[in-house]
Amino acid sequence: MDYDLKTKPKSEDLEFPSGNKEKNKYKEHLEQKYNAIKGNRYIMEDVIVPIANALKLPIDDVIDIFVNKYDGAGLYETHAYGEQARMGCLGRKVDIDLGLCWVCDFFGLISKKDADLIRKKVVEDTIMKKIPYKTALENGRKMVVELLK
Repeated sequence: MDYDLKTKPKSEDLEFPSGNKEKNKYKEHLEQKYNAIKGNRYIMEDVIVPIANALKLPIDDVIDIFVNKYDGAGLYETHAYGEQARMGCLGRKVDIDLGLCWVCDFFGLISKKDADLIRKKVVEDTIMKKIPYKTALENGRKMVVELLK
């Protein structure tokens, strides 16, 4: 997948501590962080691009945010966090689409344990088994209806 990215951060855009030695060290550190993101397909596809799309921001702006907010080691962990975020966000969508907040949280028509199992099943079917979301959601809906009867 090609990304329209700057090859290197512009040095005039970066704020440096005083002193040439510190300036060069800081610049190299930032360039390493940019390269760590841009050179990792999984971070780009699973973290940067989804956030850029959701917030309607240019990819370079999202990369800048991560470079400024994360240290070097933290950048490498973002892919794992991206996987967790994808599952967590999908779980929230399942809650809304199946009305689990209504039938479980507010009215107590099904147990929290059952709601959690249904949510987990829909999320796993969608992400792990690659079942289309609408199909997995319909299967979850059938489980909710069966529990309500």
